[in-house]
Amino acid sequence: MGIEHIEPQLVGSRVIQIFFGSFLYIFLIAKLIGSERKALWFKRRTNYTFFNRRGIFGEYINFGYPICWQGFIVLVLIYGVIFGFGYWYVFMYPYA
Repeated sequence: MGIEHIEPQLVGSRVIQIFFGSFLYIFLIAKLIGSERKALWFKRRTNYTFFNRRGIFGEYINFGYPICWQGFIVLVLIYGVIFGFGYWYVFMYPYA
């Protein structure tokens, strides 16, 4: 049975759960790494305009671009876990 036979509301609710869960996961990773290591491992944006300004939580979870191998590993871990869990939860985990 494919996902095309599932109600769109159920799929949408799982996508929203993954969306909010990923924010919590990124916040946790940012807390574990700490601001000192984030500053060493990532390069942050220096040119801010009205359209790309972030609030307090957006700045805290903003890592920037990886500039060393540790930053690249963190980037791969963050995206790998989010996309891997998201794919499993939406497409593989059975719907009730």
